[in-house]
Amino acid sequence: MSSAPYQTIPVTCPNCKTRFAAPVMTIIDVGQRPQAKAIFVSGQLNIAACPQCGYAGMLSTPLVYHDPDKELLLTYVPPEMGLSEIEQQRIVGDLTNRVISALPAEKRKGYLLRPKSYLRLEAMLKDVREAEGITQEMLEAQRAQAELLDRLLQAGEEQARQAIVQANDAQIDYEFLDLLSLNIELAQRSQQAALVSELLALREQLLRWTTLGQELGAREEAIASLGQQITREGLLDKLIEAATQGAAFKSAKIETLIAVGRPAIDYTFYQQLTERIAAAERAGQQEQAGTLTALRQTVLDETARLDEQDRQAVEEATELLQQALENDDPQAFIRNNIDQVDNLFMNILMANLQAAEGAGETAAVEQLTKISDAVAAVILESQPPEIQFVNQLLSAEYPNGTLALLQENRQRIGDQLLEVMRLLAEDLGKRGREETAQRMIQIREQASGLAGSQSTVAAPV
Repeated sequence: MSSAPYQTIPVTCPNCKTRFAAPVMTIIDVGQRPQAKAIFVSGQLNIAACPQCGYAGMLSTPLVYHDPDKELLLTYVPPEMGLSEIEQQRIVGDLTNRVISALPAEKRKGYLLRPKSYLRLEAMLKDVREAEGITQEMLEAQRAQAELLDRLLQAGEEQARQAIVQANDAQIDYEFLDLLSLNIELAQRSQQAALVSELLALREQLLRWTTLGQELGAREEAIASLGQQITREGLLDKLIEAATQGAAFKSAKIETLIAVGRPAIDYTFYQQLTERIAAAERAGQQEQAGTLTALRQTVLDETARLDEQDRQAVEEATELLQQALENDDPQAFIRNNIDQVDNLFMNILMANLQAAEGAGETAAVEQLTKISDAVAAVILESQPPEIQFVNQLLSAEYPNGTLALLQENRQRIGDQLLEVMRLLAEDLGKRGREETAQRMIQIREQASGLAGSQSTVAAPV
């Protein structure tokens, strides 16, 4: 089973000596969590800020880096931890064993028995960056973005912050917003409410002040303008409006409208657009006719690009399903490829399962069901403890089985669990799963009753 991405450990601020808890990542397994690589190579891994004095820095913690594609297994134990050789070997052995045990048997290779150890984290980072082809120029760009983010946070007044944004508009791109999102996640994990609030406020300002933010806003506006029910006529009107009014971010709006409205773009749509072109020509509106003709070509080119993307995505999802079916340990395979398991994969899996059931192919149904169960199990592993416990309750027999499970886990029952149950029941009801929603309500009532009995205190006599 894969380990949790973060573990919370007690740390001491080197500046003011305040003790606080901070989330750290001790295993970077690129095969399981590709996004962790970006955090590591950017130098943003295991950074915590002291809630007392605000001092921020990288925490000293043991680390194992694993990249199965490049056959890298690297280990690091900070010398400042003052551990004996035996203690270091025990920690590294435990971490590497967790990496190896998460791999299916066919992926366990000789390099796993020869991990490379480092005395300095900088040397480990250097080797990973070289293996990734990350140049000094790329690192300088990342460093500049980190410095810009720090300057924006240090700017006390909104006017000063806006001036910095305007002077660095080109540098605030998707990568910068990713860096901001990463810092928000880390601040949330460290339970630094004030910093989270400041970072969220900065993100909202960037969306209003920057060229990228305004483009994203234009795309959102284009989507909202279509409404809930997308019709050919409505889509055509919005496309013509975007093409002829010279609006800001015209290309972005048109691309977004085409992407969202793709199902409505068919032969009849093109016929209607062609009729609009002909009407403009008959009215002597040559400029309008030219604009609409260019729009038609844009729609043709963009839909062709989108269709090719969809075709490739279907091929990749189908190939992934085939690999899962051929794997001896489908759950381990799904766990190692969970980042590729999306709605398209699940739709293809369900379509194959329904086809096999309709054809009476018992063996295929059994195999496909194993994959479906493996996906559900892996998703459950990554869910918060409250969600996992709620799923256990929903799987138990009501009322005796659920009551017994709640009594065995009295320490879990609190306001947070009850709120999760309430939200889940509400969501199930909205999705038409009334029976399950009602059962969730009944289980919540059981839990609430136990919580009430726990908090009951005898009156003094």
